[in-house]
Amino acid sequence: MSELSSQTVAVVGASSGIGLATARAAAARGARVILLSRSQARLDEAAASVTGGTTRAVAMDMLDAAAVDRAMAVIASIGGIDHLVLTAVADELASRAPIRALTAEQVERSFDKLRGFVNVLRAAAPLLRERGSVTLVAGASAERPPREGFSVLAAASGSILSFGKALALELAPIRVNVLMAGVVDTAIHAGRREQMKAWAEKDLPVRRFGQPEDIAHAIEFLMTNPYMTGHTLTVDGGFVAI
Repeated sequence: MSELSSQTVAVVGASSGIGLATARAAAARGARVILLSRSQARLDEAAASVTGGTTRAVAMDMLDAAAVDRAMAVIASIGGIDHLVLTAVADELASRAPIRALTAEQVERSFDKLRGFVNVLRAAAPLLRERGSVTLVAGASAERPPREGFSVLAAASGSILSFGKALALELAPIRVNVLMAGVVDTAIHAGRREQMKAWAEKDLPVRRFGQPEDIAHAIEFLMTNPYMTGHTLTVDGGFVAI
């Protein structure tokens, strides 16, 4: 039997990309999957594509603390959480700009991921089962920011790494890890997908454009390895190394 069989996996950001790939991977291993994201319509469509386990779609904007509390109340009514996965916010790259040109709004939006993750963890912590796990997804700019325009985004990504390490101590024996992802073929790159694909296939050591399933596979590992906590796992096709 799979380690995830009959366990509950809650995925924030599950309507597309890495979140949806993770939901599909967990369900394929027999998990009960709760899909969370802002749009109920998109969640329902995403849930229809998840096979292998049972699913529940719950609309939630993680930047709205009251909405997070309501969603967690729904989850509490159907049981606790074995594994919690938190992925990216929408339009994350919209906050990219040289430091001298950053607007106050862009600075605030850069930290939306941390703000949202805090909202979710604050409300979800009482629902996490003792031998469960939390996986936070951060960008590789935390360790290797591009040359220009990523200063604040890199700082925000770095904060997720520190947040994960601190939570691993605070929430023990619940395991908390960070998955640091490289450039992945998701909607965040939709406007320049072919450019990013060509770059990845030429310049990354793996000569491959990362896919959401690559990251989901690594998240499965973090969920199911009982001796892994306080760790940042880098899955980036060698981006940090170049």
